[in-house]
Amino acid sequence: MADESRPGGGTIPPITAHHLAELVQAGHHGASDALDNNPPPQSALPSQTELTLLSRVVELFGAIRQQAAVALNGLHAEISSRRESFTQERYEGRVRSIEASMRALLNRHGGELEQRVYDALKAKREYEYFNYTHRRTADPKIDKWQFILLFLMVPLAIESLLNGNFFAEASEFGLVGGAATAVIISALNIALGFLTGLWPARYCQHVRASHLFWALPVYVAMIILIVMFNLTVGHYREMLIATPDARSLQVIPRMLADPLGITELKSAALVLIGCIVAFAAAVKGYSAFGTYPGQGAAYKRWRQRWDAVEEERRRLDVELLPELETVRSQIDGFKEDCARELGRLQASKATADQIRDLYGARLSQLRSAKDAALMQYREANLRVRTDLPPAYFSQALNVAEIDQPVPLPEHGAVKGLIEDFERQLANMPALVEAKLRDRLALVRGLDLAGEIERLKTRASEAGRDAFEQDEAARRQINAEFAAMPR
Repeated sequence: MADESRPGGGTIPPITAHHLAELVQAGHHGASDALDNNPPPQSALPSQTELTLLSRVVELFGAIRQQAAVALNGLHAEISSRRESFTQERYEGRVRSIEASMRALLNRHGGELEQRVYDALKAKREYEYFNYTHRRTADPKIDKWQFILLFLMVPLAIESLLNGNFFAEASEFGLVGGAATAVIISALNIALGFLTGLWPARYCQHVRASHLFWALPVYVAMIILIVMFNLTVGHYREMLIATPDARSLQVIPRMLADPLGITELKSAALVLIGCIVAFAAAVKGYSAFGTYPGQGAAYKRWRQRWDAVEEERRRLDVELLPELETVRSQIDGFKEDCARELGRLQASKATADQIRDLYGARLSQLRSAKDAALMQYREANLRVRTDLPPAYFSQALNVAEIDQPVPLPEHGAVKGLIEDFERQLANMPALVEAKLRDRLALVRGLDLAGEIERLKTRASEAGRDAFEQDEAARRQINAEFAAMPR
């Protein structure tokens, strides 16, 4: 029995002799016709039951034929649709698209480099203008934050160790208590010194004299505060040695009453070490971000923008070239597409043959069922009738469409379409190569590394031109403003 799940099957139930005979009640009508010796011995025409049987057979044949035709026509339409998409124009469009994609990649990366060059030149102009207006002749020396942190940690550790030994004699917790107090004092000393050098000390040399009105008093006040703080630390140590139960707030009146009233050498050393550490922190704060306020930030911004330009140049070499090579590798994709479609056509050809074979198997099944049902009718008739049977009972009743089937024209159309499509796919690469020879050679032979270098040059020039245009427009605006009557 044929597999009903195959293409072209599944809507018509299996056709058997029993099913066909029961459909027209061949046995019953054969016996009932024989009671009257029908059909007559001299009859050359089939009986009504036989004609009804043949009519049902023709109907079933039409359904089988229609089912096969629908399946083959659907396959034909699918292959035609795929064939329409495989045209030379499609591949011409693909080549143009690949070329446009490569140009778009170059333009996008070139635009990024152009913007970075523009930003770097703008930052440089702002830095040079800052130096001009603030009368700076040299670039600032800016320390890295890791170096600044290391520089501040070293005196913090040294002063904490020395102060810890000094305070250990005055603390009830010994060296542990003295170290804790020393770390707090050292941190405050370094913070005050660094802030003094970073803030008022730098603004004391500002080109605008108005800054001196606040920077110089703050600078002097910070120095006095540092000295008074360290004197307070020395008095605090002596007070703890004299009266261990004394509170820390009691040291301020004592220090204000007699600031230089420190009698022990270790306490004096404590004051001196604190001042030295604060001075070292102030020196580092003064030079860490440039000795002139604002110059370090402008210089750093310019260097960062210029480093971004160099980074973008390196990124073009590292990332853009592989991207362009990947896009260019798609230029021969039509060959793979043709080979892939040829494989799909083999599957379509197998499907068409499968539909044809199923159609032939169903016809053979229907033919066998027809002959068996007719035989059942005649045997039942012969068992009952008393007269001679008609002569045609010894012959088979033929239905031309079933007993002498012709090949399916839809199958021939599908096979012809597949063969034409296969020839087209076989010749397509050569046709594309011949028609697009110049363009393919241009894309394949494109010097990508050279294009990237030229892109760098063009982007740098474009960024510089844009900056110069902005500068010219700015100068024009300034000149017009200066010429306006007041």
